[in-house]
Amino acid sequence: MSYILGLTGSIATGKSTVAKLFLSAGIPVVDADLGARAVVLPGAPGLVDIIEHFGEAYLLPDGTLDRKHLGALIFSDREKRAELDALLKERIRHWIQAEKERYISEGHELIVLDIPLLYEGGYADSCDAVMVVYVPEGLQLQRLMSRNHLDADEATRRMQSQLSIEKKKGLADFVIDNSGTIEETEKQVKEWLRRHLSA
Repeated sequence: MSYILGLTGSIATGKSTVAKLFLSAGIPVVDADLGARAVVLPGAPGLVDIIEHFGEAYLLPDGTLDRKHLGALIFSDREKRAELDALLKERIRHWIQAEKERYISEGHELIVLDIPLLYEGGYADSCDAVMVVYVPEGLQLQRLMSRNHLDADEATRRMQSQLSIEKKKGLADFVIDNSGTIEETEKQVKEWLRRHLSA
């Protein structure tokens, strides 16, 4: 029986770093961001839905989604973000489920579901446990501003578009503190694997 670990965090807390650590340890990771991209590839129903709903202004000349343009819209308008979520959430959920089932059929002992909006999307109930990658909100803000070249107001808006990292920490079964060095984070992940994988 495969053990399903939900992996989440909030923007700029380092979830992707921890996902890479699991991958480097040979653990299969279902990356919801890949699913979100897959369902809006040229010709995919998700992209058709977006263009029908929001208009062709969100298409690039090569027929791909203009992510930057769409991102500017949804991070500044809560209602538009909800509309986009309603268009894509079931398509992404089906993609995640199919990938999970594929790994289960291959007999993997541990499968990680890397889902940024795990709690917001109601995925926690389909996991055996949830791991949250945490940094304090002040450090999260600094990292987001630096990484995405945003001012404090824009970075704060993006953080507020998700459940706060403090609330996610309180809901977690396991917490990885990513406020230190990459080596410190890696040590925590290796220790978790040592405790939870059978010898």
